[in-house]
Amino acid sequence: MGALAPPHLQFDYNNDRGLSLELIVLGAAAGGGLPQWNCAGGQSKTVWFKSRPAQTQASVAVGSAKNGYVVINASPDLRHQILATRQLHPTEEVGRSVRNTPIKAVIVTNADVDNIAGLLNLREKQKFKLFGPEKVLEVINKNSIFSVLDPVCVKKHPLETGQVVSPIPDLQIELFHVPGKAPLYLERSLGIESGNFGFTSGVEVRTKQSTTLIISSCAYLDDPLKERIARATNLLFDGTVFENNEMEEQGLGKKTGSRMGHLPISGTNGPLEQLAPYQLNRKIFFHINNSNPIWDHSSEAFATIQKAGWETSYDSMVLPL
Repeated sequence: MGALAPPHLQFDYNNDRGLSLELIVLGAAAGGGLPQWNCAGGQSKTVWFKSRPAQTQASVAVGSAKNGYVVINASPDLRHQILATRQLHPTEEVGRSVRNTPIKAVIVTNADVDNIAGLLNLREKQKFKLFGPEKVLEVINKNSIFSVLDPVCVKKHPLETGQVVSPIPDLQIELFHVPGKAPLYLERSLGIESGNFGFTSGVEVRTKQSTTLIISSCAYLDDPLKERIARATNLLFDGTVFENNEMEEQGLGKKTGSRMGHLPISGTNGPLEQLAPYQLNRKIFFHINNSNPIWDHSSEAFATIQKAGWETSYDSMVLPL
């Protein structure tokens, strides 16, 4: 459970799955990735010394080879993630433009740099739909650097809590509110306690067979969110930190998980305890910080989550939908 995929398998693709809907974890790590570029501590150090494969920043793709894919959150590592994921490669077919992509749409759930910077990798006049909350699209529209996405090709569509879209056949996607906070670069203007301003959303992915929730950022578990989780088949949940103050304890920074808008895995209010009664098919931690000991499969923290029925995500992990 939760084992990391060997790097040499990243390009393998079973054609028998080509017609089946799937979720591909493009990146499992939190902001900065694993390792973080300027960090030789925490869990980053074992990657620098080649004893653990690197992990890119959190993003997923959902879809199929038949119908195409929807990318959920465009991480700064998106180009690398496309290269590492055969399902997202362009194809060379007779009668088809050599410029093509199976990516039909991108959904951004908040305006954090970690979730929108990757849009810059999708320039070059390629058609796709861009969905996101109005507040997030406003941030993108106000920043002229995103004008490299030609508006003739990239159509923006507001997607608010409770709205459902079907960017590709056989797949429904709904955004829902998650307690959180505004992006770091907007804290000064909006205030730290700005979690209910519409900047943080989860994604519900529905197929005929399953309901999968993707929640990469969560400040606390309120009753509406727990009720939604209880109805789900699969859950990818914010696994940023295991302990609230682990970054300071490891000399990686002074911010706590809660200050960053992320609920620690452990503790009475954390998902291990709060979601223990929920019998989902898969419960997977996603968006894992470079400080988090659950990256280390020999650690007590990893044994704790595994005993509780949780897995850790990893780059190229595939979840059938």
